[in-house]
Amino acid sequence: MKKLFLLPLLLITSNASLAKTPEKIPDIIQLQGPYNVTIEQAQKSVVNLYVPDNGAAAVDITGPDKFISYTKSTSQLAVEIKSKGKIATIRSSLDPKQISTISLETECGRSIAVKIIGLSTKSDPSKVRPKLLATATSC
Repeated sequence: MKKLFLLPLLLITSNASLAKTPEKIPDIIQLQGPYNVTIEQAQKSVVNLYVPDNGAAAVDITGPDKFISYTKSTSQLAVEIKSKGKIATIRSSLDPKQISTISLETECGRSIAVKIIGLSTKSDPSKVRPKLLATATSC
């Protein structure tokens, strides 16, 4: 009788070891920067940047690509493309919990959607790092 009990238990444990743990894909939507992503990852998602009132955020791009234009949805955001298209700075005057979006377009025909989320100026500075570095290895 003991042998019959052990056989199903052995089959269950051997099947459990065959099941693979799903691969984790980086979820840049939930991160509060600074963080680094490939341009492809940034294109497939919306990047959240948490910015204190009257603060600024930066989106940098490395490699052969560069920012050439932007589209914004509110006058409460000011966007500037600097350093020959390698840096986009975003100044925000959004109130806490207010949200607005911008799109950064590149010379190679890519775009990065950025959601700016307003924070109180009393926010813990150690939790606020509104910076994204996107790496483009080719055009």
